[in-house]
Amino acid sequence: LLVGAPQARALPGQGANRTGGLFACPLSPEPSDCWRVPIDEGVDPERESKENQWLGVSVKSQGPGGKIVTCAHRYEVRHRVRQPLETRDVIGRCFVLSQDLRVRDELDGGEWKFCEGRAQGHERFGTCQQGLAAAFSPDRRYVLLGAPGTYNWKGTLRVEQLNQSSLDLLRLDAGPFEAGGEKEQDPSLIPVPANSYFGFSVDSGAGLTRPQQLSFVTGAPRANHTGAVVILRRDSASRLVAEAVLAGPQLSSAFGHALAVLDLNSDGW
Repeated sequence: LLVGAPQARALPGQGANRTGGLFACPLSPEPSDCWRVPIDEGVDPERESKENQWLGVSVKSQGPGGKIVTCAHRYEVRHRVRQPLETRDVIGRCFVLSQDLRVRDELDGGEWKFCEGRAQGHERFGTCQQGLAAAFSPDRRYVLLGAPGTYNWKGTLRVEQLNQSSLDLLRLDAGPFEAGGEKEQDPSLIPVPANSYFGFSVDSGAGLTRPQQLSFVTGAPRANHTGAVVILRRDSASRLVAEAVLAGPQLSSAFGHALAVLDLNSDGW
């Protein structure tokens, strides 16, 4: 059992008091044999801060033999440290690990930070909060990363491929895909207003709107003061395109705060 503990005390060398962490708990008769997964050790104080980063805020597994993802949505990148114009961007970051909870290949580790290096400021990517929600697609090809702080808290969803062989990268559906466009970075392409928290919850499944087609689903619990859920598909231009928007039923219901995709009657839809 993998357990996220986003308020766990920092490890020695992290330069913080509380960073959060990921714990592994064997399902055994012994109730106190959980151990902390050794990730995210150390810190570079000239370029990052891990204080209150909430590592473990999301935890997902691909299942037997697969990968694990866990995120710290309040991880900060620092610029011009100890200078009058110092800035801190709350971009968030995620760690992908192999089944034994270690870094085993070039895709494992903590370099999943798609907002790093992009335009700063809360109206763009300075408060991305990537990883508040994360998931894997059922075909094991993609990792989904919600970033509800992007574009003045309108939010966005990022879908990146996990199997990046040379043949995979030649496919039209190789990605990465992003609501708003991975290249365009245009918030007007996202069908919710500012302050919607689009990306607060994420999931995916085939057959939601068309036979065999993989769809991506995300919640925006503050959209239009009722909340909304958006179903998206990939296109050939690295965009996630909305196919349906399900509006919340009532004021302040926070519709979309959490969600899960299922096939209720096992008919493939």
